Amino acid sequence: MDERAQKDGEKRVRHLLIDQLERLGLMRPAGMAKPAFEAMQDELCQRLAYMTADGLGALAEDMAGRGGGKERDRFPLAARVLERARVIEAPQADASPLIRKVFAARLGEAALAQGFAPELMRWLRSNRQWPSSFVVNGIRDGARENLRRAEDLRASQGRGQELGTGDLAWLEARQAEIARCVQARELGLGDAAGRAGAAA
Repeated sequence: MDERAQKDGEKRVRHLLIDQLERLGLMRPAGMAKPAFEAMQDELCQRLAYMTADGLGALAEDMAGRGGGKERDRFPLAARVLERARVIEAPQADASPLIRKVFAARLGEAALAQGFAPELMRWLRSNRQWPSSFVVNGIRDGARENLRRAEDLRASQGRGQELGTGDLAWLEARQAEIARCVQARELGLGDAAGRAGAAA
């Protein structure tokens, strides 16, 4: 999803989900300050920008019956909305703007070179924030076993040994994950080049 598609998607979420729920009478959760409520709605727009109009319509209908508070008249919390969104329309495999930026940076280059890119991608999809150096070290350490397994399986293939179905499927899935990481880097570098060209 490029920057334009992201912005269009955010507008779609605002119109078809957030505005719709507010028209139905769902109000700011009790105890949540207005700036925090607006920030939560902005976060939903960013994270659900991938959803289609049909998916957002279904999500709005689903969430209308899941309001918070005693009277069920409070806007549902973001975590609940995101959980239901994943059930109704799972996120695309395409990289989000954050994932593109991370993979276009030195961190993404290092992750690809050192082999922990799939683990970094999974962490980013779950946490949606730029990882600290402490987190990166943990991701790198946690990837060692997978790296060893991949190297062992490729070495077996290099010796002409046939891999079992499970091992072959695992290795192919990892290769596909690495390809998605490479694509995220290419998209991120393309985004950066586009912004630099526009600024020139």
